[in-house]
Amino acid sequence: MATNPQPSTLRISVAIIIPFAWLIFLALWLIFYASGFSLLQNLGTFVLSLAILGLLEVLLWVPWSMKQRPTDWEMPRKPQG
Repeated sequence: MATNPQPSTLRISVAIIIPFAWLIFLALWLIFYASGFSLLQNLGTFVLSLAILGLLEVLLWVPWSMKQRPTDWEMPRKPQG
């Protein structure tokens, strides 16, 4: 049985860099811009940035995962008989 290919190094590197970039954005936002907005606006910025983070990770990994062939234990077998 063939094993599934591993993701590219670039894909893995980008998947690691994205959360760190988000943390840097969040720190810069809190230091320079948060004081000019209300608590709800800052919370909205946090939630929106978290949603963008999730969307970027999904867009990065879904195309790769859709190309993968499921293993036997992941596919339900039809009852014989």
